[in-house]
Amino acid sequence: MTWATWSGWGLDGFTNQMFPLALSGIIAALGLTTAQGGLATSSALIASAVGGVVGGRLADRFGRVQVLVLVISAYALFTGLTATAQNFEQLLIWRTLEGFFFGAEWPVGAALMAEYAAPERRGRALAWIQSAWAVGWAMANLSYVLSHAWLPETIAWRVMFAVGVLPAVVALLIRRGLRDVPTSRVRRGPRQKGVFGELFAPGLRKHTVLGTLFGATGLASTYALQTWIPLYLKEERGLSVSSTALYIWFMIVGNWLGYVLGGHVHDRIGRRWAFTVFYLGTAVFGVLFMAVPVTALWYNLLLAAVVGFFISAQASGKGALFTELFPARVRGTGAGITYNVGRGVAAFSPALIGWASDGIGLGSAIIVILMVCTALTVLFIWLLPETRGRVLDEQAPPS
Repeated sequence: MTWATWSGWGLDGFTNQMFPLALSGIIAALGLTTAQGGLATSSALIASAVGGVVGGRLADRFGRVQVLVLVISAYALFTGLTATAQNFEQLLIWRTLEGFFFGAEWPVGAALMAEYAAPERRGRALAWIQSAWAVGWAMANLSYVLSHAWLPETIAWRVMFAVGVLPAVVALLIRRGLRDVPTSRVRRGPRQKGVFGELFAPGLRKHTVLGTLFGATGLASTYALQTWIPLYLKEERGLSVSSTALYIWFMIVGNWLGYVLGGHVHDRIGRRWAFTVFYLGTAVFGVLFMAVPVTALWYNLLLAAVVGFFISAQASGKGALFTELFPARVRGTGAGITYNVGRGVAAFSPALIGWASDGIGLGSAIIVILMVCTALTVLFIWLLPETRGRVLDEQAPPS
């Protein structure tokens, strides 16, 4: 079960991280502006908000595994179709549909894994699963390097998205034997209200609203860095494809370590303190990476690794947090709303940076969004309850 769920997150990392790497080639091939590139990124993220709610709702109703197979199949289809885009409108359509099914996958996999994991190890268990994102990112970076070594930039991005279909086939094959949590562990009693009525009723409203705000501001700070760093390195640092890829490799190594080690920290010191440390670390080292003009290669590569570490270390606790906030009967839907609606709101971050970069420069725009969103994220996590070690059952968690 662990490896089956791990493969799904690896697929997410592979296909999602391809777009920032391919963005400069897409802009050149389709004649887009930087603002249109940001809009294409944001459209997928906004669609993922809807997909997360729909996917979580279907998983609560029909079971986790059945829905996972459906969304991965559709995710692969629209990833492949992205390679065929001939203009901005077509790109927008395929990216939006891909984003919808990308969003649907996350809450389903998170709920499934959280229900299997022991309470005292839930943070590190879900963090290990999410470490597959870094492996998928590494595959995307390898695809980026190889395709650009043999093909012009305006064609290489199409090959990258066509190759993106293959990991989905592997994920589907691995998941053939996957089963939902036994009914003895997830007791599904009758609901007194509709699912959305329950999530926004007094018992869970605080968790739903604050969790969504936390998800939105936290992801906006992450997107500020991850979405635009490849283009920033190329345009403002003047790096080649191979040099950009070198920076990304160091970020990926730090990213994987952040996922693996971050989960242990979340289980050891609790969700609130872990998120606070990791988000502040992301902001501090992100600003040092973007704003401090040090020419030493070793310094910049080290900073890239440290930024990658903090980005994934804070992300490593979200699967645990968002599933611990809700009882099993609405867990998939609740996690889908808090994470993916938050992702939909955060989707305005890349578009806003793309727009602001025309006036203040790409690096400065990234730093402004990063700092504002980090401050809000730390505020929201301290308004949410501490959930470390919570036993998952049908009872609504205390406020």
